[in-house]
Amino acid sequence: MSPKTRTLLAQLGSFLLAGGLLYFALRGVDFQAVGDALRSADYRWLLPIGIILLLSHVLRAWRWQMLLEALPTDPNTTPQRVSLKTAFYSVMIGYMVNYAAPRLGEVARSANLARQARISFTGVVGTVVVERILDVIVLALGLSSLLWLLADQFGILNDVFLSPLRVQLERIPAVGLLVLGLGMLGLLALGGWYIARSDDSSVIRRLWTQRLRPLAVSFRDGLATLIRTPRRVGLVSSTLLIWLCYVLAAYLPLLMLNMTTPYNLSFVDGWCIMLLGAIGVAIPSPGGIGSFHFITIESLVNLYGVAHPDAVAYAVFVHGAQMILYIAVGFVCILLQGASLRSVTTDAAATVPHEESP
Repeated sequence: MSPKTRTLLAQLGSFLLAGGLLYFALRGVDFQAVGDALRSADYRWLLPIGIILLLSHVLRAWRWQMLLEALPTDPNTTPQRVSLKTAFYSVMIGYMVNYAAPRLGEVARSANLARQARISFTGVVGTVVVERILDVIVLALGLSSLLWLLADQFGILNDVFLSPLRVQLERIPAVGLLVLGLGMLGLLALGGWYIARSDDSSVIRRLWTQRLRPLAVSFRDGLATLIRTPRRVGLVSSTLLIWLCYVLAAYLPLLMLNMTTPYNLSFVDGWCIMLLGAIGVAIPSPGGIGSFHFITIESLVNLYGVAHPDAVAYAVFVHGAQMILYIAVGFVCILLQGASLRSVTTDAAATVPHEESP
């Protein structure tokens, strides 16, 4: 099976997953009531919501810029400083691509920045991994806070989310997983043994020394930027500010849709709703379509007693507003770069793991 075929199948699977989850999220919905909720919203909140969303990605670009500046450079060349504008353009292009091809957005933004700034693609990918590690740490701490904030509702969480997941996992035979794991370890061990005993003319050894090892070194340099950068305070503060923007972007739509007073929803509740929605975005569906809606609606209805039409209106507005904004801004960033959507997606798809520093 060719890489292109595998990519197409993976994308098809993600869209089928999104469609299935969207069906389960919206089945039995009174769309007239949802429309009434959206029509009665106070759309003066749109501007601050949009500003906060864009600010979160300016902060993300700034954090990424600090990591990129810590990449090692060739002593014989002048270091290439990545501008905040270039980093921001690449971030927004990546978010736009994610709606068409889940998880390809990270590759697209890395490839776009590597091409614009003329630095190693694999080193850039390493810095993106560091970024994700920082976000995963905050998300893990945030999810652990749910154990305290939603302690009295843990039974509901278990019934709505954990029990169905546990049932599905129990259907997977443990013996099959064990055999698969041992088989993969065996193949890795066999490959390592063959490389160790093969001579310099071996194809596998040449592949390692000429292609894979430079890739590994460059990727390691990207990961090491977290230790190498002198701007650790900036990394921490930007990460905290990014997540503060995320909370505001989750809470302000509650005000816009007039949901805070009737359902007694606070800023802390916005924090919880944002964290639960983040789980939906992490599921490999295009831009969190379906998965975000399902988890957000079920959380609002079962944990906070929100009426189903209001919960649907919230999920549809939050996801739809972000999707429209990210696609529009990403497209404008492509135009400002003087590129095209085809060139961006082609660069991402053509990126292979043997690229060396330009």
